[in-house]
Amino acid sequence: MHHIARPDWRFTPDGTPRGYIQPQELRELWFHTGTICNLSCSFCLEGSRPGDRRIEMLTFEDARPFIDQALALGVERFAFTGGEPFVIRDIFRILDYALSYRPCLVLTNGTKPLQVRMAQLRPLREKPHPLRLRISLDFPDEARHDAGRGRGNFRRALES
Repeated sequence: MHHIARPDWRFTPDGTPRGYIQPQELRELWFHTGTICNLSCSFCLEGSRPGDRRIEMLTFEDARPFIDQALALGVERFAFTGGEPFVIRDIFRILDYALSYRPCLVLTNGTKPLQVRMAQLRPLREKPHPLRLRISLDFPDEARHDAGRGRGNFRRALES
Protein backbone atom coordinates (compact mmCIF):
# COMPACT_ATOMS: atom_id res chain seq x y z
CA MET A 1 0.00 0.00 0.00
CA HIS A 2 1.26 3.48 -0.81
CA HIS A 3 1.26 6.05 1.95
CA ILE A 4 0.96 9.72 1.24
CA ALA A 5 3.65 11.68 3.04
CA ARG A 6 2.04 15.13 2.94
CA PRO A 7 -0.35 15.93 5.79
CA ASP A 8 -2.47 18.21 3.58
CA TRP A 9 -3.35 15.56 0.99
CA ARG A 10 -6.87 15.18 2.41
CA PHE A 11 -7.80 18.69 1.28
CA THR A 12 -8.10 20.36 -2.11
CA PRO A 13 -6.11 23.57 -2.73
CA ASP A 14 -9.13 25.62 -1.59
CA GLY A 15 -9.38 23.66 1.68
CA THR A 16 -12.33 21.45 0.77
CA PRO A 17 -11.99 17.92 2.18
CA ARG A 18 -11.25 15.27 -0.45
CA GLY A 19 -13.10 11.98 -0.62
CA TYR A 20 -11.11 9.25 1.05
CA ILE A 21 -11.64 5.55 1.57
CA GLN A 22 -10.11 4.05 4.70
CA PRO A 23 -9.24 0.54 3.51
CA GLN A 24 -9.86 -1.19 6.85
CA GLU A 25 -13.18 0.37 7.81
CA LEU A 26 -16.59 0.87 6.30
CA ARG A 27 -19.12 3.47 7.43
CA GLU A 28 -21.91 2.98 4.92
CA LEU A 29 -22.77 0.17 2.52
CA TRP A 30 -25.09 0.88 -0.41
CA PHE A 31 -26.97 -1.91 -2.16
CA HIS A 32 -28.20 -1.54 -5.71
CA THR A 33 -31.40 -3.59 -5.61
CA GLY A 34 -31.70 -3.94 -9.39
CA THR A 35 -32.72 -1.88 -12.40
CA ILE A 36 -36.40 -2.82 -12.37
CA CYS A 37 -38.76 0.05 -11.54
CA ASN A 38 -42.48 0.67 -11.80
CA LEU A 39 -41.88 4.04 -13.50
CA SER A 40 -40.16 5.02 -16.76
CA CYS A 41 -38.70 8.43 -15.97
CA SER A 42 -36.83 9.90 -18.95
CA PHE A 43 -34.28 11.51 -16.64
CA CYS A 44 -33.51 8.38 -14.60
CA LEU A 45 -29.77 8.21 -13.97
CA GLU A 46 -29.99 4.42 -14.05
CA GLY A 47 -32.36 4.18 -17.02
CA SER A 48 -34.60 1.91 -14.95
CA ARG A 49 -38.10 0.98 -16.09
CA PRO A 50 -40.71 -1.78 -15.73
CA GLY A 51 -39.33 -5.17 -16.69
CA ASP A 52 -35.71 -3.95 -16.76
CA ARG A 53 -33.42 -6.81 -15.75
CA ARG A 54 -30.01 -5.39 -16.72
CA ILE A 55 -29.12 -5.73 -13.05
CA GLU A 56 -31.01 -8.64 -11.53
CA MET A 57 -33.12 -8.12 -8.44
CA LEU A 58 -31.24 -8.34 -5.16
CA THR A 59 -32.13 -11.40 -3.11
CA PHE A 60 -31.70 -12.06 0.59
CA GLU A 61 -29.15 -14.74 -0.26
CA ASP A 62 -27.15 -12.15 -2.24
CA ALA A 63 -27.35 -9.45 0.42
CA ARG A 64 -26.74 -11.37 3.64
CA PRO A 65 -23.03 -12.18 3.13
CA PHE A 66 -22.30 -8.53 2.31
CA ILE A 67 -24.24 -7.36 5.36
CA ASP A 68 -22.29 -9.78 7.54
CA GLN A 69 -18.95 -8.75 6.06
CA ALA A 70 -19.80 -5.06 6.43
CA LEU A 71 -20.73 -5.61 10.08
CA ALA A 72 -17.31 -7.19 10.64
CA LEU A 73 -15.75 -4.02 9.18
CA GLY A 74 -17.75 -1.80 11.55
CA VAL A 75 -20.36 -0.47 9.12
CA GLU A 76 -22.55 2.24 10.64
CA ARG A 77 -25.54 2.05 8.28
CA PHE A 78 -26.96 0.39 5.18
CA ALA A 79 -28.68 2.06 2.24
CA PHE A 80 -30.71 0.70 -0.67
CA THR A 81 -31.39 2.19 -4.08
CA GLY A 82 -32.40 0.94 -7.50
CA GLY A 83 -34.53 0.92 -9.68
CA GLU A 84 -37.32 0.90 -7.16
CA PRO A 85 -36.35 -1.11 -4.07
CA PHE A 86 -39.94 -1.88 -3.09
CA VAL A 87 -40.45 -3.81 -6.34
CA ILE A 88 -37.90 -6.32 -5.03
CA ARG A 89 -39.52 -9.43 -3.58
CA ASP A 90 -36.96 -9.88 -0.76
CA ILE A 91 -36.61 -6.23 0.28
CA PHE A 92 -38.49 -6.67 3.57
CA ARG A 93 -36.55 -9.79 4.49
CA ILE A 94 -33.30 -7.94 3.73
CA LEU A 95 -34.40 -4.89 5.75
CA ASP A 96 -35.54 -7.06 8.66
CA TYR A 97 -32.10 -8.64 8.83
CA ALA A 98 -30.11 -5.43 8.34
CA LEU A 99 -32.21 -3.47 10.85
CA SER A 100 -31.32 -6.02 13.50
CA TYR A 101 -27.81 -4.58 13.37
CA ARG A 102 -27.76 -1.06 11.90
CA PRO A 103 -29.98 1.79 10.67
CA CYS A 104 -31.14 1.60 7.06
CA LEU A 105 -32.10 4.11 4.39
CA VAL A 106 -34.19 3.30 1.30
CA LEU A 107 -34.41 5.63 -1.70
CA THR A 108 -37.87 5.20 -3.22
CA ASN A 109 -40.27 6.93 -5.57
CA GLY A 110 -42.96 6.46 -2.91
CA THR A 111 -45.57 5.17 -5.34
CA LYS A 112 -47.57 1.97 -5.74
CA PRO A 113 -44.86 -0.63 -4.89
CA LEU A 114 -44.39 1.01 -1.49
CA GLN A 115 -48.05 1.81 -0.93
CA VAL A 116 -49.29 -1.73 -1.52
CA ARG A 117 -46.69 -3.08 0.92
CA MET A 118 -47.11 -0.53 3.73
CA ALA A 119 -48.35 -3.21 6.14
CA GLN A 120 -44.98 -4.93 5.76
CA LEU A 121 -43.24 -1.77 6.99
CA ARG A 122 -45.02 -1.71 10.34
CA PRO A 123 -43.18 -4.64 11.97
CA LEU A 124 -39.87 -3.02 11.03
CA ARG A 125 -40.64 -0.20 13.48
CA GLU A 126 -39.99 -2.71 16.27
CA LYS A 127 -36.45 -3.43 15.11
CA PRO A 128 -33.58 -2.08 17.24
CA HIS A 129 -32.50 0.39 14.54
CA PRO A 130 -34.48 2.95 12.52
CA LEU A 131 -35.57 2.69 8.92
CA ARG A 132 -35.64 5.92 6.93
CA LEU A 133 -37.30 6.38 3.56
CA ARG A 134 -36.13 9.08 1.19
CA ILE A 135 -38.96 9.71 -1.25
CA SER A 136 -38.11 11.40 -4.54
CA LEU A 137 -39.89 14.67 -5.28
CA ASP A 138 -38.42 16.30 -8.34
CA PHE A 139 -40.36 19.54 -8.09
CA PRO A 140 -42.45 21.24 -5.39
CA ASP A 141 -45.48 21.32 -7.67
CA GLU A 142 -47.59 18.48 -8.99
CA ALA A 143 -47.57 19.43 -12.68
CA ARG A 144 -43.79 19.51 -13.09
CA HIS A 145 -43.20 16.43 -10.94
CA ASP A 146 -45.83 14.40 -12.82
CA ALA A 147 -44.46 15.57 -16.18
CA GLY A 148 -41.35 13.53 -15.46
CA ARG A 149 -42.70 10.66 -13.36
CA GLY A 150 -46.22 10.21 -14.69
CA ARG A 151 -49.63 11.55 -13.80
CA GLY A 152 -50.66 11.06 -10.18
CA ASN A 153 -47.19 10.21 -8.87
CA PHE A 154 -46.75 13.50 -7.00
CA ARG A 155 -49.82 12.73 -4.88
CA ARG A 156 -48.80 9.11 -4.43
CA ALA A 157 -45.39 10.19 -3.16
CA LEU A 158 -46.96 12.64 -0.71
CA GLU A 159 -49.40 10.01 0.52
CA SER A 160 -46.53 7.65 1.29
